[in-house]
Amino acid sequence: MVKQITALLILLLFGAPFSLWAAQVAAVADRTHLGAGESLRLDLRVTGSIDGDPDLKPLEPGWEILNRSQSSQMQIINGDFSRTLVLRLSLMPRRSGTLEIPAICFGADCSAPLPIEVGQETSTAPTGSDPLILEAEAQPRQALVGSQVLLTVRLLHRVDLAQATLSEPQPQGVETEIQQLGKDRSFETRRNGYLYQAIERRYALFPQRAGVLHLPKLQLDAQVADAPSGLDPFGRSFHPMRRYSDPLDIRVEPPPANPDHSPWLPARDLTLADDWQQQVPPLRVGEPATRTVVVRAPGLAAARLPELKIPVPEGWKAYPDQPARQDESDASGVIGSLQQKLALVPTRPGPVELPAVDLDWYDVTSGLWRRAHLDPLRVTVAPAAAGDATPLSPPAMTAAPVAGAGPAAAPPPPGSVSATGPAQPSAGFWPWVSLFLGLGWLLTLTLFWRQRRRRQLEATNDPPRPSASGREKDALQALWRATDCNDPKAAREALLAWSRCRWPRAGHHDLERLGNYCGEPLAGELAALGRALYAGSESPWRGTGLAEGVRSWLKQQASPSPEEALPSLYPAAGQEY
Repeated sequence: MVKQITALLILLLFGAPFSLWAAQVAAVADRTHLGAGESLRLDLRVTGSIDGDPDLKPLEPGWEILNRSQSSQMQIINGDFSRTLVLRLSLMPRRSGTLEIPAICFGADCSAPLPIEVGQETSTAPTGSDPLILEAEAQPRQALVGSQVLLTVRLLHRVDLAQATLSEPQPQGVETEIQQLGKDRSFETRRNGYLYQAIERRYALFPQRAGVLHLPKLQLDAQVADAPSGLDPFGRSFHPMRRYSDPLDIRVEPPPANPDHSPWLPARDLTLADDWQQQVPPLRVGEPATRTVVVRAPGLAAARLPELKIPVPEGWKAYPDQPARQDESDASGVIGSLQQKLALVPTRPGPVELPAVDLDWYDVTSGLWRRAHLDPLRVTVAPAAAGDATPLSPPAMTAAPVAGAGPAAAPPPPGSVSATGPAQPSAGFWPWVSLFLGLGWLLTLTLFWRQRRRRQLEATNDPPRPSASGREKDALQALWRATDCNDPKAAREALLAWSRCRWPRAGHHDLERLGNYCGEPLAGELAALGRALYAGSESPWRGTGLAEGVRSWLKQQASPSPEEALPSLYPAAGQEY
């Protein structure tokens, strides 16, 4: 029987179709002519049994693999077995011209190479009915060091986009600070008679030194929707598409000479605003008042604005605060602002003039040096409030002499009554009332102190009440943990805590007294614990015996009350443990 089955298997194997042993690989592209920035779909169809994974390295020099997927199918028709594997690749050409999809091998089985024509890269200006356009422009194309260059990037599309990613600007040649302005803006526009949906993104660039600022082309990768199929009008598929912007070069010039050596502030405009120019607050000697000056500079980042040095009158005290900086944006780019607060304390009353405030800046629009100016302020400081003045010495209490009078008589001694002056009224009984109330208050205070002292003595002599059973359970739980961990120190602390909870009126608690009361076998375990703690036993202490001894003692007790247990912990006179 075994020989018959073996022969049948051999016949089936040799009778199987040849496709089970050899594989056929075919490369099928969805098109052979591509435009610049368009992707290609390549299907590698393998029929039969393959003996290896696909080798895609030959594609890397000329093609970028954007996506890959794989599917397989097996069929048995009239006893014939077939297996088909489809590897689908989404490819983007790396250059234009005639490219070749090289042979792709699955082990020893390879596909035939395919030639593909890729169109030349053209300008991003729309030609014909291009469904996807990427534009980039910079203003101005010639700038000064530190001035703003506005970069605007626009994505125009006439097809549905499932996903789109845009590379960030990477300035080259000149060190440049870059700042994105606000959020992306969406609108509609027309190119060559076609209506496009537009997405606009803006950046502010600030070159830090002279030279040529080079902006490489930006790259857009998008998933573009295909036209709906007639068989399935609701089904939509997407294919990748890539677009590039034109590279840009900006010439950066050094700043012009400044005879005043002011800080270099290139801006479209710069203004100074002072809250005291509108209304001066009341000023008083010794009282602080806050002055706020704001600098606003379109075309210049707030980080580039210098901290203001606001002059103050001689003798005044000034306490400047840290400046607050903020960047905003509008259609023309970034707007930097700086708010400078200064607390001023006048030191002398009267009219005084606050000096003018000036700040030099460079107008990049006209190419001229300009000065932002705040006019001087004429203010009046009021004297300090009367309550604020503190005399250095008390005034002399002297009486004005009377004309024609002789030398002033000495004042009468205390307690004497003037013969000519009016008689002073008697104090009456109110001093006696005050004396009586004072004595009563002292007596009440004495009685309160004596009562509190008596309570403290009673509390000292009265032994504490027995602890609640919950505290005893907690102590036992700590003892079980210590014995489980074989920790003699923790076991001793837990035993003493348990002893204090169970016999709260026993003044002194130690392991020896506890062992004398509990007896064997717990007394032996307590002695072993003491040797482990104080005698330095060579063998490690094990807590199993102590835990069993305590549990055994607890089972032997018929819930004795603390009063019944007290005599053993309070030995009679002359009794020793």
